[in-house]
Amino acid sequence: MLTTVPDIEEIIKNRFILTHFQPQVSLKRKAVVGLEALSRGFDPQSGEIIPPTLLFEQARDKASRLALDRACRTNAVEAFAALHRRDKSVMLSMNMDATCINEETRGSNHILNLVNRCGISPNSVIIEIIESQCDDMDALMAFVKFYRKHDFLIALDDVGAGFSNLDRIPTLKPDVIKLDRSLISNVDKHFHKIEVVRSFVQMSNRLGCLVLAEGVERAEEAMCLLSNGVDVFQGYYFARPAPGLDAVPGMASKVDALAEKHRENRTQQIADDKRLYSSYHLTVLTMCQELAESPYKDMGKNLSGFIETYDNVECLYVLDMKGNQISDTICDPTRLKTSKRFLYEPAAIGMDHSLKEYFLPIQAGLEKFTTQPYISLASGNLCTTISHVFYHKSSGRHRILCVDMSREDSCIC
Repeated sequence: MLTTVPDIEEIIKNRFILTHFQPQVSLKRKAVVGLEALSRGFDPQSGEIIPPTLLFEQARDKASRLALDRACRTNAVEAFAALHRRDKSVMLSMNMDATCINEETRGSNHILNLVNRCGISPNSVIIEIIESQCDDMDALMAFVKFYRKHDFLIALDDVGAGFSNLDRIPTLKPDVIKLDRSLISNVDKHFHKIEVVRSFVQMSNRLGCLVLAEGVERAEEAMCLLSNGVDVFQGYYFARPAPGLDAVPGMASKVDALAEKHRENRTQQIADDKRLYSSYHLTVLTMCQELAESPYKDMGKNLSGFIETYDNVECLYVLDMKGNQISDTICDPTRLKTSKRFLYEPAAIGMDHSLKEYFLPIQAGLEKFTTQPYISLASGNLCTTISHVFYHKSSGRHRILCVDMSREDSCIC
């Protein structure tokens, strides 16, 4: 047990620093795509490791933090250089202490000079930054602009944790967004965490950056994230940080097993969805055929009958071709959340649906459309809405039947 820590100046001067590497794994490519360099100190007298938290706590002033940060980066780049000579496909990911990015350090070019000296291509280096730690936004933007100009990649670390400034993501336009372990832990068990992950994935797709999940400790977490658009992972489940650069025993078999399991799950899910939606469409088509032959005055009675006949139907309503509701919304009363009536209320006759997702494709010319699962404003439940055009013979007009199918039994991943 380490009881005393060597003086921080001694640690920096004599480079009493070890670099451990943790793999970053792409499951779809079944390969290690990067290595994050993680620094630890060591006591030369006892040989004991100084944990990173304890190590960096010793650097209490700006000069010490900068000197320690540079010493750690130097160790990391020098240790990675040997691997880079053998394999140019693996990236080096290393942390930059964002508190050190300010007017005083602008223009030092320390990282650029370091990688050039060690013969590493800048486009093989990812600089990780926790942007919320930087007080000088102008200096941070200049830093990012300079290193991106020289082909380095920029990653935002700990995204989704605490008070992360999300508005800076589109401003900095990072190449990689690293989702914090607090968001990833047990993500397969928490719907709200999955929704946050999906939001980051969607935003990243639009910004053209990659999402990496760190802190993955369970296969179920990796499977859930993979099914929601995340492909690159880092965490104890795959490998703990280690001083060597060699392949981690057993990791390849884990990657292969997860990739195969994902393939099986997606194949099964696609087949299940195909059967489910075929059943939905047959149900809605049957309803449309019956409504087409019925008088207008019987529409409400017919809709109520459909609720009684089909167990998975939650709500029904009919629109005209302009998106105006011309029937009452008929709902299964057992599915309505009475405790949340002030939030969720079935729409009434005359309601304008012209901007709803299930109407716009019909207006664009489709005969039918099926939405992705969403929370219904009529019931507050997870549902899928199917809209289908039918010709109502007694009125001589085309109408649109909208059917909310319950999806409450859907798994969260």
